[in-house]
Amino acid sequence: MKKIILFLICILIFSCSSASNLKEGDMKFSSCPNTPNCVISDIEDKDHYIEPLSFKEQSLESINKKLVEVLKGLGGEVVENKGDYVKANFKSKFFKFEDIAEFNIDLSNKKIYVRSAAQTGWYDFGVNRKRMEKIREKL
Repeated sequence: MKKIILFLICILIFSCSSASNLKEGDMKFSSCPNTPNCVISDIEDKDHYIEPLSFKEQSLESINKKLVEVLKGLGGEVVENKGDYVKANFKSKFFKFEDIAEFNIDLSNKKIYVRSAAQTGWYDFGVNRKRMEKIREKL
């Protein structure tokens, strides 16, 4: 009985909703919610900050292609690809919780600005940060 109650409590904790979108009219990410299940390469958000990704490719097409390959290789489903903006969904294996990862490619500075957030729950055990670091390694 205790296991069932614990399981139900976990489901309730992880079932809170949180959205992830770009702000209207520009390519700046929405800020992270006041929960630890989000990372963003926005220097103003010290609690969720992650360094932008770096790359060496010379063309937008080549870095976009490489980024999409890396995302798919890590189990991501690319749901939007507009050249310098890529959005991918990731689902956890067990509970099928969804994370949304967004990428803005800045070709002139050779940086990819990121935002990755769990869409449900409050805590993600660092999954979004770890995923971004895996992407960084593979780029």
